Amino acid sequence: MRLVRKLDAVRRMCPVAALAAVLVAGTAIAESDRKHREHDAHEHGHGTLDIVVEGEELVIELRMPAVNVVGFEHAPRDDAEREAVRQALVPFADGASVFLLPEGAECEPEAAEVEIFSMESEDDHAAKDGEKDDGHGHKTDKHAKAEDDEHEADSTEEAHSELHATYHFHCHAPGQLDRIDARVFEHLRDAEEIDVRVVTTTAQLAMELHADSTVVALVP
Repeated sequence: MRLVRKLDAVRRMCPVAALAAVLVAGTAIAESDRKHREHDAHEHGHGTLDIVVEGEELVIELRMPAVNVVGFEHAPRDDAEREAVRQALVPFADGASVFLLPEGAECEPEAAEVEIFSMESEDDHAAKDGEKDDGHGHKTDKHAKAEDDEHEADSTEEAHSELHATYHFHCHAPGQLDRIDARVFEHLRDAEEIDVRVVTTTAQLAMELHADSTVVALVP
């Protein structure tokens, strides 16, 4: 469970920082590091996929702009949009169907964490609506309200939401784990490219996935 604990401790970091905690320096993934940093700027259509194999443990972390998963990035505004978010996340809940592993590796899914981060909740909107009244039936100052509305609009424009999906597998025959077929594009909208970094005890690899090229090689 050492790798699982290690990645749990750093998974709140950006992918580059997270993998830096478990990687030694090397040139094999330098280009992928650059693309991961570029993705941190939130480029629609582009995602990242980090794969770490250590012993019998396999951890996969996928990040993708919410617009390519749900079709929008703002907080759900009504029941239809809330249902759209729920439906969009359903296929990602089953890591074994999104990431097809070699049968000979005997990998069993242990845990999956799938969320869309940075989407405002209804409580956030309720709090903002509540600012229009001072609690005594009096409205707030019009100028203050105008500034709040302007700030809220700016925040909405700047806000970005992402799918963060992390999967933990236990593989009883890790020697047979030589590839992963990432069926991610089947569940995305207008996704163009996913930058992949692979870290094992013997190799550090970088590659790109596209809708017509979804297999990640785990060995050189």
